[in-house]
This record gives sequence, structure tokens and C-alpha cells, in this order.
Amino acid sequence: MPFVSVREPVLLSDEDLDYLEQLTRSRTTRKDLHERAEIVLLSHHGKSDSAIARELGITRQKVIRTINRVLAIGVREGLKDLPGRGRPKTISPEARTWIVDLLCRKPLEFGYPHEIWTQRLLQQYIREHAVEEGFPEVARISQGTISKIANASAIKPHKCAKTGSCVSREGNCGSSHLRGSKYPESSGKGG
Repeated sequence: MPFVSVREPVLLSDEDLDYLEQLTRSRTTRKDLHERAEIVLLSHHGKSDSAIARELGITRQKVIRTINRVLAIGVREGLKDLPGRGRPKTISPEARTWIVDLLCRKPLEFGYPHEIWTQRLLQQYIREHAVEEGFPEVARISQGTISKIANASAIKPHKCAKTGSCVSREGNCGSSHLRGSKYPESSGKGG
């Protein structure tokens, strides 16, 4: 005998029903949000959890989890992703500031025979000096993470050689993204 759901259909207000129908009709709604909205709508129309799972090609557990979350915290909040997904940031703001400061300075200042930083050279320098500078969390930093930090600060070290100063979103390296850093003496130098 097939499993029969003992839960009553989800009861929705007219406002919630309009919101869910809008989500399912929209062509720009994220797939996961669209799927959750369909689950709730189908449950509202009286379909069983197993029938919803078959129709949408998902597991019955996912249907149950989505409906229970909507019943517990409401339609709009229940459709959203839960917070805390993914790996938490482990690089401190001070370490990020130190890396941005390095990007704003020339490798020549550190004894390298280069005018501008390459990803590999900067990674090598950071790995060698992070612990002694007090930032052990970046002792094993990847080139991709360095690139993300540079992009987030809009640092363009390749323009430093042409202009004589490092260009960032806020202006030159003496700008606000380095104020209050551990390295105030270096914030005025061109990069």
C-alpha cells in the first residue's frame, strides 16, 4: 500500500498565493526558489508529498523538508536558502589590508628584481613572510585568493608601473582602504 500523507495541505493567504504564482511564472527566478515555490503551490492544491516529488523529479524528503520549513517560518522566509552555507571566511581584515598594502608597493622594495607583482611572486612573498608579520592564516594562500582580494579592493598593480601610483576603487593607495591599517607608513607610497 502506498504511503499516504497525513499532513493537511498548506493553507496560503491570497498574498502568499500571488507571490508563489509570480515566482513560478517568472523567467528570472532562480531554479531552487522556483522549485520550492512549486512544491508549496502543489501542496496547497492538495497533492501528496509523493505525487509532488514524482511530478518535479525530486526526493520526497526534499518535499517534506521544504513544506515543514514553510509551515514553521512562513512562505517568504521558508523559500530562502538557510544562512551559514559554505565555508566561513578565515582571512582577517588585517591580513587583507596587509595584502592590499603589498599590492600597492613595488617588489623592488622587498629585494625582488621586478617592477610589478606577479600572482606567483606575491604568493611566494606572502607565504614566506605571513607568519613573521602576524598573519598565519595566509601562510598557505592561493593565487586565486590573492586575485579575489585584489579584485575586491579594485587594485590594479599592472597600472602601477605606468602611472607611478597604484590605482584602486577609492583612488590611489593612500586612500581610505588602507587608513587605520597596521602599515600606515607605507600607505603614502606609490606602488
